[in-house]
Amino acid sequence: MTVPSSLPLSVTRKAGPFVFVSGQLAIIEGKLADGDVAVQTDLAINAIARHLEPYGLGLGDVVRTGVWLTRTEDFSAFNEAYAARFADPYPTRSTVISGLALSGALVEIEAVALLP
Repeated sequence: MTVPSSLPLSVTRKAGPFVFVSGQLAIIEGKLADGDVAVQTDLAINAIARHLEPYGLGLGDVVRTGVWLTRTEDFSAFNEAYAARFADPYPTRSTVISGLALSGALVEIEAVALLP
């Protein structure tokens, strides 16, 4: 599925000492990537990291994430892929099972990072 090119949102916003990154999906060249939840999780986290770079931040600066999964049975594989990308102390996190706006998406992740 192709992602709309313009949506009424900011991908990132700096507010005080924080950078907020809107929910990221496994998008490659404007299309949802094929793959299971582990692949989609890794790609969504790659997108978060890319959006943090202009602020001089990386995944180690992420203090909170919000996660939406479409299937309960994917939680374990998601958690394993997520843990491989974030280090202790892990960001605080909420994880919700829900439908997603993009058909075929298995996971969406938003992030909040702390500026130095």
